[in-house]
Amino acid sequence: MEGIKIQEDACLVCNACAAVCPTDAIEIAPFKTCTLCMQCTQVCPTGALSELDDKINYNPTKCKKCGACAEVCPTKIKKVDDTFPYSKGHCVLCKKCVEVCPIEIISIPGLVEKPKKEINIPKDPIAVTDACVGCEVCVPVCPVDAITMEDGKAVVDKNKCIYCSLCAQTCPWNAIFVAGKIPKKRKKEILKFEVDTEKCIGCIKCAEICPGNMIKVDNENLVIETPVACPACNLCVNICPVDALTLDVKYESAHPITDEGLVIIEKDYDILEKCAKVCPTDAIVADKKSKTIKMCIVCGACTVACPTGALKMGSINHNGKDYNRIEFSPHLCDKCGKCVEVCPMDTLKLSKGKIPLKGYCVMCLLCLSCAEAEKKKVLELR
Repeated sequence: MEGIKIQEDACLVCNACAAVCPTDAIEIAPFKTCTLCMQCTQVCPTGALSELDDKINYNPTKCKKCGACAEVCPTKIKKVDDTFPYSKGHCVLCKKCVEVCPIEIISIPGLVEKPKKEINIPKDPIAVTDACVGCEVCVPVCPVDAITMEDGKAVVDKNKCIYCSLCAQTCPWNAIFVAGKIPKKRKKEILKFEVDTEKCIGCIKCAEICPGNMIKVDNENLVIETPVACPACNLCVNICPVDALTLDVKYESAHPITDEGLVIIEKDYDILEKCAKVCPTDAIVADKKSKTIKMCIVCGACTVACPTGALKMGSINHNGKDYNRIEFSPHLCDKCGKCVEVCPMDTLKLSKGKIPLKGYCVMCLLCLSCAEAEKKKVLELR
């Protein structure tokens, strides 16, 4: 037995598999799964973890929470904490992840095999495929209002599009591609997905429209059962005639347009907070309360929105390679705030100081120097 296998390039990052896993043996984006290598059973000093019929057997009453299993885990999915059942991250072959996946891309070799999904990537600069379900999630995230809906499908105005890839990163069903690449999806968390049983009239329209068949119906009682996690396309919410469904989703920050440029490679808040403090333009924003980091991704949305030419897309050479940067001319800025409104990362802010705008990256690399001084690789120039 090889453990859980996920076709990563096709994953919707809906987190349904991780949500139903009883032992936390799956983490999504970055992907970690238990491989059933059995190393944890071999080092367990008390016999709390043992191998039984090609499975990992766990007896929490024997667990001393020593952490030896987590230390040897090659994928680092194994963890030990003070919450019962203490030792987590080992696959018990329950197959719940396989059953819940809306696009059937999870296999357990030797137990359940799913055929690999073929992904046909358009070569156009930006393309919306037939996988579009018309959910409209991409429309509000576009910083330059380049997406409209026509005949139930998303249509991109290529004269407006700045190819920032936010639409592709956010699309729940992998229907948008930019620059001929599979998009790196934004992680999301379902904060609430509930049905108001007093409002629900049992029409089951929500279940019928769900592209992944993730909403279940108790036909005997005509009760709707919402999933613990899903791609969050909102089709079910939009079609409900009595507003009985509530879906609240939290998205993580977007990724850089390409794999090139200045990128965060490890989200170490303490180090990145120090990097934020040295940034002369406040292009890195640290939120102490939520322990999250936002950073300008040099998408250029602000330069498109700027009516005075105060913001422009420029370039700078580092070690013989050209990189995009944002150039700002303070004397041209009239503080209209249009750039702030379109910034997808919410880093741009109007300022009362000598520089009337903060939050754009000029690629000075002071943050990178700070990270290197801390001797921890949290930022990288690619």
